[in-house]
Amino acid sequence: MRIIAFILVLLFAGMTFANEDLRVADSCYAARAERANGDKADKKNTFLMIDKYKAAMADTSVLEAATEGYLKSLYFSIRFISFDKKMKMKKLDTLKIASESAYKKFPKNYDIAHIYATAISMWGNERGALASVKEGVATIVRDVATASENWQILGRAHFVLPYVPLILSWPDKKQADKYLNMALKKDPKDLYNYFFLAELRFDQKRYADALSLIDRGLARGVRTNFFLEDKRGRWHLKELQKKINAKLDKK
Repeated sequence: MRIIAFILVLLFAGMTFANEDLRVADSCYAARAERANGDKADKKNTFLMIDKYKAAMADTSVLEAATEGYLKSLYFSIRFISFDKKMKMKKLDTLKIASESAYKKFPKNYDIAHIYATAISMWGNERGALASVKEGVATIVRDVATASENWQILGRAHFVLPYVPLILSWPDKKQADKYLNMALKKDPKDLYNYFFLAELRFDQKRYADALSLIDRGLARGVRTNFFLEDKRGRWHLKELQKKINAKLDKK
């Protein structure tokens, strides 16, 4: 009986520890913009966040939440921590494999699907066209985005991917317009919904509409819980604004 009781205590302690890992990881994620240098995040907090989410995944009772957090923290590190090219590719490989596995386990989780589609898109961009075609990157991005109703990623895919007869025949800029508008309507707080649609308007030479979208995005300010993300988004909006104004000044 003593042995059984001891084992139960160890099991309970392990579960408590795993949940404590999740609590610490969530705290780190909430504080991910603290001690940032410009738009670069604090490495110590970011790496602790990743380690704690990974440790929390050992507890099956919080597996989905811990997995989602782990993927978010990996993705955040790639965006907001400076890595050399070799290390960045290694991090992308890790994110691609982890997000693919997570999506198979939790296909209904919107955030996991979003990161998987984003990760494989980034991975394909870094690996080049040949590797992307071989891995079927474009089709995976389209199918995952469609299944999860992630209109931003689906619209972006239709916009940036080239139409190649017999190889890649589905990208369509008219569909990009449709889905990017749907994305903005679905989530008007996300500054990148304004940016991606403004990029499309710029490509269509609808400069006034593009500038209007940029103004609307910039007017939203910065969300405190997405401080670094929105700060980066505002920078992209302002850079596009400069590009459009420079083009108009030449006329």
